[in-house]
Amino acid sequence: MLAVLYATTLFVGAALLFLVQPLVGKLLLPLVGGTPGVWNTCMVFFQIVLLGGYLYAHRSTGKFGVRRQAVFHLLALVTVVVSFKVAVAITGSPVAVVPSMLPDDQDSSFLMVLRLGLTVGVAVGVPFFVLSTTSPLLQRWFASTGHPAAKDPYFLYAASNAGSLLGLLAYPLVIEPRLALQHQQWVFAGGVIGYVVLVVACALTVIRRSSECGIRNAELKTEEKAESNAVSGSEFRTPHSELRIAPRRVVRWVTLAALPSSLLLGVTTHVSTDLAPVPLLWVVPLALYLTSFVLVFARWPDGVHRVVGRVTPMLLLFVVLTLLTNAAEPLAVVGLLHMLAFFGVCLVCHGELAKDRPPPELLTAFYFWMSLGGVIGGLFNALIAPLVFSSIGMIEYPLALVLAAAVRPKGDDSEGKLRGADVALVLVLLGLSVGLVLAVQHYVRVPVEPDSPDALATRLLRGGLMFGIPGAAAFALVRKPARYALALAAILVAGGFDTGPFGDTLHKERNFFGVIRVTRDGKFVKLIHGTTLHGQQRADEPGRPRPMTYYHERGPVGHLFDSLAADPRKKDHAMKVGVVGLGTGAVASYARPGEEWTFYEIDPAVVRIARDTSYFRFLSECRAKTCDVVLGDARRHLTRAPDGAYDVIILDGFCSDAIPVHLLTREAIALYVSKLAPNGIIALHVSNNHLDLPPLIRRLADEHEAKLVVRYCHDSPLDSEREDGKTESQWMLLARAEADFGPVLDRKRAAAKKSLIQWNEVPWEDGPIWRDDFANLLRVWKKRNRQD
Repeated sequence: MLAVLYATTLFVGAALLFLVQPLVGKLLLPLVGGTPGVWNTCMVFFQIVLLGGYLYAHRSTGKFGVRRQAVFHLLALVTVVVSFKVAVAITGSPVAVVPSMLPDDQDSSFLMVLRLGLTVGVAVGVPFFVLSTTSPLLQRWFASTGHPAAKDPYFLYAASNAGSLLGLLAYPLVIEPRLALQHQQWVFAGGVIGYVVLVVACALTVIRRSSECGIRNAELKTEEKAESNAVSGSEFRTPHSELRIAPRRVVRWVTLAALPSSLLLGVTTHVSTDLAPVPLLWVVPLALYLTSFVLVFARWPDGVHRVVGRVTPMLLLFVVLTLLTNAAEPLAVVGLLHMLAFFGVCLVCHGELAKDRPPPELLTAFYFWMSLGGVIGGLFNALIAPLVFSSIGMIEYPLALVLAAAVRPKGDDSEGKLRGADVALVLVLLGLSVGLVLAVQHYVRVPVEPDSPDALATRLLRGGLMFGIPGAAAFALVRKPARYALALAAILVAGGFDTGPFGDTLHKERNFFGVIRVTRDGKFVKLIHGTTLHGQQRADEPGRPRPMTYYHERGPVGHLFDSLAADPRKKDHAMKVGVVGLGTGAVASYARPGEEWTFYEIDPAVVRIARDTSYFRFLSECRAKTCDVVLGDARRHLTRAPDGAYDVIILDGFCSDAIPVHLLTREAIALYVSKLAPNGIIALHVSNNHLDLPPLIRRLADEHEAKLVVRYCHDSPLDSEREDGKTESQWMLLARAEADFGPVLDRKRAAAKKSLIQWNEVPWEDGPIWRDDFANLLRVWKKRNRQD
């Protein structure tokens, strides 16, 4: 029963850790916006506090001994209850987000991070810190109880990670779809109180079963055992402990923990950005990451570990080839390949950690260094890589793959160390790869039409010639891990000479929002974010540029502005237009003299590129009286605009498959309507491969205080229009009354102008109403393609 009590407590504590993080993010989203800086700051805060909890567990047990530390920890549990009472007294909720502490747009970057970190600390700092101590602390307590399993308490770490896995899956699949944020806060608080009761029960077992004399004798014996088992070489003294660990062993722990942590963020970013920006897809790699801990710390067989270590290098090669060839189809196969390679690396690295675990008396130090490695890996991807690789792109993922290729199970029968001959082989492979890339690019041309069968066959041929041959040569060097890793690096370097499927790269930069590229593909200059086209301009036309893609003149937006120009009520009226999402600024082509246009854009790189006339001229040749760009989260800045400020509001901040939910809530729609002038119109770009947004917008419109009128258009371009740069798109219009649409809905006028654009009513479908405190992504998952 004792083992069940400790396993249950670890399970509950880990589950609550993974519940509170998305909960805090949801609370902050409508208040401070959806900038990556917000999410990165929250992530860094939680990682630092987690590391602090591990350090507390290590130092306090080393200083006080297990029994006295258990008594001392009861005081920490009291602070959790007190923090909840204070939060309820101040805000009425157990998680106290104090608006006056939130950062302002005028703050410097450092001050903004500092104030946001303090806000999160006040909200959940105390309970999160106590929860973060659970895994190392309770395992150390259990080791001192005299239980038959106490000699190797690491099996409890599997229970901890199983709880983390449950919390990870429970929030998006069970809690978020069913409970509002207010109720989620009370569920979290109730769970923490239950957790406190369980920890008190565990502490009482330690206090009752241990005596000061017994603990001292055990610690003296442990010191002798640890010194005899320490790895040879210079020694490292752990903080506030008389036990010693060789520094080489510490470095190995940190490295083996940092690599999967970095790879976790790398594969998540790549799959959710470049393959399929599917909501909740980030859950899959994180679930695999946690599952690997569960498996390897639950008596992972050595034979299985060796097999995984031999299969993983081959999976890594396949993943490298998909990166080099920009393979995205079939999505299920490519995505599965990335996940399997990532899971294999996690099993190898975490399995090596589990095999090298020290005696229970060094348990807290082991978990501290392992946690430090996880923090280093996460910080590298989240904060360091965007700065260091700003002009290169998303290089941390392939870099982690190369390093992973050098990791094998200890005792594997791979060949010895790297020699000069190995380096020479790698250099030959690099020369061969670069030569093949340059030769194939010169002699094998991809057809202009990207969707044609000939184009697909040609891309496969190009990829096979450029990277298939070097890939086979690299795998022949797999017996030596270091040599194999260098061989993969050589192929990746050669891949940098390939222009890829988007044409010649004119500009590339990377920040916290991702990788932005400007490319030239035949007659079009394109803006690419990841693998998503965000706008293009014809480079072969003189004069003022015409809008392309989903803003095309013969598309829904062109029809809207053409109709507004013919509206007698607006014909002589200088309109004010607000646009959420800048892209290339193509919609500015519809501006008329005397009008006032304001764009809201969150990514500074997009603003710089849109204003650079060597790439795009939509903004520079805008005919409006004013054409301003406001940098920052659109919803937050729109609150500062005067009520009734805009005749037209265009929402295109969620045109990719990964939408900012806080832009499509009941409160957000109410904000847009409040900023709309009399007879004004809201236009929403709702194209999405995975979410069925039109029924949701219809429900939000009906939920508004004064029911809004909704119209919908699904525009599929003709072949001739595709050649002219038009792309398929879905748009919706909202207005206070049908008369506000004016000529927009006049089908006779559209027929006279030979326009195929038709605005239809949206059928009612039952479903959720998104609010700032509630959103259910699964209920709006697309079940069919909407063609009406």
